[in-house]
Amino acid sequence: MYIISMGSAHPDGRIDNAFLEEINSTCSAEWIREKIGIESRATSLPLDYIRETLNSEPQAAPSVATANATSLGVKAAQAALEQAGLLPNQIGLLICNTCRPDYCFPTQGQQIADALGISGKAYDVMSACPAFALHMDYLNKFRPDQLPDYALCISTAALTQNVDYRDRTDSAIWGDGAAAWIVSTRKEGKLRVRETFFDGDPLRAAAVVVDRFGFFHQDGRAVRDFSVRQTVRLIKRLESMFSVDWSRDIFIGHQANRTMLEQIARNREVPEQNHWHNVTFLGNQAGAGAPAVLCERWEELKPGQQVVVAVVGAGLSWGSVLLEVMK
Repeated sequence: MYIISMGSAHPDGRIDNAFLEEINSTCSAEWIREKIGIESRATSLPLDYIRETLNSEPQAAPSVATANATSLGVKAAQAALEQAGLLPNQIGLLICNTCRPDYCFPTQGQQIADALGISGKAYDVMSACPAFALHMDYLNKFRPDQLPDYALCISTAALTQNVDYRDRTDSAIWGDGAAAWIVSTRKEGKLRVRETFFDGDPLRAAAVVVDRFGFFHQDGRAVRDFSVRQTVRLIKRLESMFSVDWSRDIFIGHQANRTMLEQIARNREVPEQNHWHNVTFLGNQAGAGAPAVLCERWEELKPGQQVVVAVVGAGLSWGSVLLEVMK
């Protein structure tokens, strides 16, 4: 199985640390930089709206937003299609993930397929931050002859619309974005899928909650500790199975926050130049974060490299993908 192309999309709005300090007297730009390591976040909400309302009624946010899960997903998918040189009618399967669907039904995948003119099967395969691993592991469990020539995967989220900007921690984390990637078992592509893994523990599901009509909330300290430990376990597992060489190979983690990622990279002795991330200037984009990083650095991939993607999040769930750069 190969990934033959990728695309990503982010709204134009940016929330920097100075803005958060301005709207919340308990929020310090220095504290955010030290504890979370994020400088700015992509947002679909107008800054004046956040300033005036602090998004105290998240049900109203979609009516003023400049983008939503559908529009971001469509834009990312269009970029992936263009890179692959494919038309929408060549996509036989679309699977989508979002933390904040525009509707319950039609599903988010059906909405995006309709907007793109894709008539193949379209449905949602739901997770949160580990969406990349879930989608790849899901497809990897099919026999190759059961899949169409091309499958389009999308993860899209507009989570700043669910943020309580009176909360200094949650408001410092989230950004909006989407990523898309096209998978084929018949056409060779730039990235060959060597191994996929996905697992979860629903008994800890309440640790992270995205309320469709309310605010995001989580047990921050517990989730952070879990995320670091579990990501390290995922990386160690791949290191034990394959010849991972951190002088050459690439690590991409869940884009939760910069300081957490740095802790993981230090543990596994991944040099900074081989630790790829975008959370510093885009924020935590949920399931879109890790594949968006891979998309942004697509042209930097070198034949013979391996890419270790290890992602964790709500569910609680976690997963990994090992990719080999072919050409």
